[in-house]
Amino acid sequence: MESVFCEPRRVDDVDSCEFYHVMDNPEGGVWGGKWDLRANLDAYLGHTQFSGRKVLDVGTASGFLCFEMEKRGADVTAYDIAPDGEWDIVPFAQHDYKGNSKEFRAYVERFKNAFWYAHARVQSRAQCVYGSVYDMPEAMGRFDMAVYGCILLHLRDPFRALENGLRLVKDTVIVTDLVPTKLFDAEGNISDVPYMEFLPDFKTLKNKEAWWLLSPKIIQQFIGVLGFGESEVVYHTQYLNGLEMKLFTVVGKRTSGQPV
Repeated sequence: MESVFCEPRRVDDVDSCEFYHVMDNPEGGVWGGKWDLRANLDAYLGHTQFSGRKVLDVGTASGFLCFEMEKRGADVTAYDIAPDGEWDIVPFAQHDYKGNSKEFRAYVERFKNAFWYAHARVQSRAQCVYGSVYDMPEAMGRFDMAVYGCILLHLRDPFRALENGLRLVKDTVIVTDLVPTKLFDAEGNISDVPYMEFLPDFKTLKNKEAWWLLSPKIIQQFIGVLGFGESEVVYHTQYLNGLEMKLFTVVGKRTSGQPV
């Protein structure tokens, strides 16, 4: 039976790479990226302990979270879109979204190059699987926890992506995403209403690759339906291209059901 795990790539040309997150280069300096999570990473990961845990990193991109969880003692399997996979591009009728999808496929390949370039240089032992976020193979095995780091907003069906991954998870899920501006009322209090905001705008063609802003409460409702009935929310600040961004992390614990 053919293994679902990828053979490591040898990537020696950093110019062929696209780093989604800023990463420290073990030889000095950094590899660039849009997001810099280094100063507040523990909050991004929900102040979770990873030592001795088997973790599924969903949407690993260039691998920053994967490698950092390894440093904290986790055994990580990185998961990302297949080379021939279809990104969830918004199908604007007014836009050549199929052409946009081809551009993104090339862009994603640069993320994969960055993953393997860094994988070798940080001496990672993480395995990697490529496929659809809606059809993760059972042959990967079972995990103590899964991490969805700012991926759900880019997916047409975030609940299905959670359902598919969490069927393999024994006890913990970590979901991080952007804080919606409508989360706060006029007095600055946090709303307890579960909601999703649809982002694509057909008038301006904005948000071709982003679908949703999701409230922490709806994430808690999603994972509660999937058996993770106890959860907590952590709010934190991260940096996107040097600008402060407000994010939240939901950490859920399984209270019912079992992995398939």
